[in-house]
Amino acid sequence: MKKILNFVLEITLASGIAFLFSLFTANFIAWFAILTVLLLAWHHSTEYRLLKALNPNKNDEFKLLQLENLSQTEAYYRTKTNKEKRANLRLLSKVNKNIQYLPDAMIVCQQNGDISWCNPMAQKMFDFYWHKKIQKNIFNVIFYEQFKHYFAQAKKQRPLILLTHNERYIEINLNPYDSHNVLIVARDITDMICLLHSRQKFLSNINHELRTPLTVMQGYLEMLADNDPQDPIQQKAIQAMQEQSQRMGHLLQQLNLLAKIETSSDKEFQPFDMSAMINSLRKDTDILNSYNHHIEFDIQPAVMILGNEHQLRSAVSNLIYNAIKHSGEHCHIQIQWQACEQGMVFKITDNGIGISAQHIPHLTERFYRVDESRSHLTGGSGLGLAIVKHTLAQYQSHLEIQSTETKGSCFSFVIPQRFVL
Repeated sequence: MKKILNFVLEITLASGIAFLFSLFTANFIAWFAILTVLLLAWHHSTEYRLLKALNPNKNDEFKLLQLENLSQTEAYYRTKTNKEKRANLRLLSKVNKNIQYLPDAMIVCQQNGDISWCNPMAQKMFDFYWHKKIQKNIFNVIFYEQFKHYFAQAKKQRPLILLTHNERYIEINLNPYDSHNVLIVARDITDMICLLHSRQKFLSNINHELRTPLTVMQGYLEMLADNDPQDPIQQKAIQAMQEQSQRMGHLLQQLNLLAKIETSSDKEFQPFDMSAMINSLRKDTDILNSYNHHIEFDIQPAVMILGNEHQLRSAVSNLIYNAIKHSGEHCHIQIQWQACEQGMVFKITDNGIGISAQHIPHLTERFYRVDESRSHLTGGSGLGLAIVKHTLAQYQSHLEIQSTETKGSCFSFVIPQRFVL
């Protein structure tokens, strides 16, 4: 608005002066044209001096009498834009030279599969040669049926893990590049898969090798306890060994369950009544509740879920177990299973001692304990929340943890709507 007012004021002033001069020469238009040119020249000179004052070190960029610099501001921004373009081109040139050293394969192809560009790693990974003058289709390069189905999907929720003919595991991600092209990013994860298999094999072997001697030891400890030794030291020793052997047995069970969860998939999912499953845990809570808690259940009835009942039972029971054992004494614990916008939410809330903020990001790590001494008293193994985390990952969900020291904690997770029947 201010610019318009200044323009109108200048035109009015020029018109008034031209009118006064026309009274003596009777030529208004000529005087108005001369004054307009003088006004434009004054603006041009003022703009030139302003830009010189703002940029005193750039004397060569502003030429007062050059025709192409009729507007000094436009010339300034044109020069600035050209510099930015040259800098971007140099940066893109460096990126294009260095992209060949990326460990991931990158392919840009059209919607029909014709390859527009790829880096050398892509040619090495999928064993093909590409040149911009030679037309090649992605389906002739990655010719597996799984990839064709994955490429045709409208929504890709997770990467495709492809086992190639040379027994390599390739993780493939598809992302839109622009309205007509798709960016394919692939990486070789064979070493990672082999490492996971080695870890699972190790857990399976150690579980098998330790279970047999542990069972023998537990049997002999029961025999010694049945003999009712009179020496108090012997009684204390036998009781301590029984407690530790039971704790070791529980740890092996959880390790075995965690290994099974990691190797399972949604193909094993079956429909079951999760409301009935949660309600069936009421008796267990009464047995575990030796801390005088007030436990309240708020369960929406008859909610059918497509999933693994055994694994979800373990996840829910671990959360309830933690709330009872680690919230303190005389707490109010509320267990909820209700509908929400995303599907069904399970929430367990207590007003107990809470958890320090520094521990919350690490709670789902294996063998992590907030208080080592307190874990020995309560029998915690540090695997319960890790089991919950890996179980929920199969439902594209996660464990939400909110806690404040001395005020309580809230653990919750959501089962997405597509798994609710």
